[in-house]
Amino acid sequence: MATSLGIHLQSHGFDFVLLDGSTKRYVVKSSGSAIFSAEDVENAKRLGKRIAEVVKSGKVDQVVVSLPASGVVMRELSLPFSDREKVMQVLKFEIESELYHLSFDEVLADFVELSDGRATPTLLVSVLGKDRVATALEVLDNADFDPPIVSLSHGSLYAALQALPREGAAEGLETYLQVGDESSHLMVLNADGSLRGARALPMGWRELSRLRDAAEAAEHTARKAEEEDADGTEAEEESADEVVAMVLGGDASLPYGLSAEEVLAAASPEQLQSFLSRLAVEVRRGLVAMGSQEGPIYLLGASIPGLIEHLQARLGREVAPLSLGIDGAEGEEPPAIALGAAMRGLGVEVDSMNFRQEEFRYARGLERVEGPLTLALVGIIVFFAFQMAINLKIAQQRKVDAAAVYARANQKVELLNQRVREDEEYPDEWIIKNNFAGTDVDEAQRIVLLSNNVLKAKKQLDELMGESDLEMPPSCLEAWRLLMLFLEDEMADYQGRWMIENFSFASLDANSRDQAHVQVKFGITIFPDGSGQFIGRFDKIVADLSRQPWTLGQAELPSTEDAVEGSKTGAITVKILASKPVNVEEAQ
Repeated sequence: MATSLGIHLQSHGFDFVLLDGSTKRYVVKSSGSAIFSAEDVENAKRLGKRIAEVVKSGKVDQVVVSLPASGVVMRELSLPFSDREKVMQVLKFEIESELYHLSFDEVLADFVELSDGRATPTLLVSVLGKDRVATALEVLDNADFDPPIVSLSHGSLYAALQALPREGAAEGLETYLQVGDESSHLMVLNADGSLRGARALPMGWRELSRLRDAAEAAEHTARKAEEEDADGTEAEEESADEVVAMVLGGDASLPYGLSAEEVLAAASPEQLQSFLSRLAVEVRRGLVAMGSQEGPIYLLGASIPGLIEHLQARLGREVAPLSLGIDGAEGEEPPAIALGAAMRGLGVEVDSMNFRQEEFRYARGLERVEGPLTLALVGIIVFFAFQMAINLKIAQQRKVDAAAVYARANQKVELLNQRVREDEEYPDEWIIKNNFAGTDVDEAQRIVLLSNNVLKAKKQLDELMGESDLEMPPSCLEAWRLLMLFLEDEMADYQGRWMIENFSFASLDANSRDQAHVQVKFGITIFPDGSGQFIGRFDKIVADLSRQPWTLGQAELPSTEDAVEGSKTGAITVKILASKPVNVEEAQ
């Protein structure tokens, strides 16, 4: 079970629905709406506080905000592909020609795929200003909400219509008209519930209050003037706050603080008739564009007196009110657009639009963890401060120890130099001239200087001994070890007697033909064992010896000779690489 909060945020008010459940089964925990006053929309902090006071949702798993489609550029676009990632890469560039009146870098674009029966995918593209998204996020942040999804009202309405039962639905198109306060929506669905077309009509029931605009604005101006006279400093600070009403969508010039009942009660019959006529013209135009020529029209949203009769007379089609069949906690019907936003938070993915793109994608998330990150940063600084103090103490102690080592090394060097000077057999080149105390050498260069002097002394010693640039002779002892281990393993399975007659080891330096090695010549006598293994035993020894990783070239056995008691003896010659110790057992 998950909890999802859907908010339909407009310039004159907002609706909200709180759902609990999953995509298949959910209940409305709470729902409602609020109307903004002129004072509420003066700054984001006051507006956010107003939303928090009304919603009181507690902890929620998902928050989805839906902005009004009024003022949004909507265009249909055909592309040869519909993969969302590919479309988003080219979307703004494909509709750039439609944005001649907007700054290309100051808008966001997203889309909903239409099912209109065309051969190529058709996308309903919506273009929204970044300032509206930024303002909405700032307002909700002041209400302690951080919505990861920002959609538009027509997308949320499409999601809400998925709550209607589809079993036994009649063939043909389904037409829906939702009358809102700042804008209305006309939507055409296929029989399977897929979207065929959508239009945002730039008028809602607040249009009926337009004639009261001048008087309301004058009253508000007079009230602000009185506040400035009472406290000039405070009024100046409030005027510096950002006015958010202009960037949330809708017409901020309409009077604030009026409910639908108040507006309808104050409207004259002439104003109401003019509103209905204009709305009917907009509906007719949208139906023709979307190919909806017949069938009933279902009404949602505000109940306008005479609307059903007027539309039936003007359009010649049946018009009927519609209920989504979902009741609120107190039996009321929740607002459709806010309901669709909450349904998307539970996982209903028919509306794939999300305008929290680019810089809005991660900036708000960083602000959410700003406190823990700051605490972690302070902790890291404190840790490094303690670590620096510890390292400083260790460095000081090491400096004292290094001074003692240098002093003792200097004593050893002086003693060695004294012995060299006293013995006439030692050449002067053996005198160590480096100052090991390091008193006259930069501290950073002591190790480098010591290493260079050691290498120089080694070269001088090699030249003195006549071994400069020569590879050190290999070890005969190591060659003897390798050979004996090999013979012990090689003859382990032989049941007869055998013996080594003699050994000859010669250590040879590298030359033009061979690398440094030990040349070994040894004699071996083998007595028959009566099992037939005696035959070919010399050949096996020579072959196995030649395959050893430490053997240079091939072992040689010129011939064998008869010995006592039917035995044979022979002298084997082999070259062994003994410069580096080899583990015979691992090599075999």
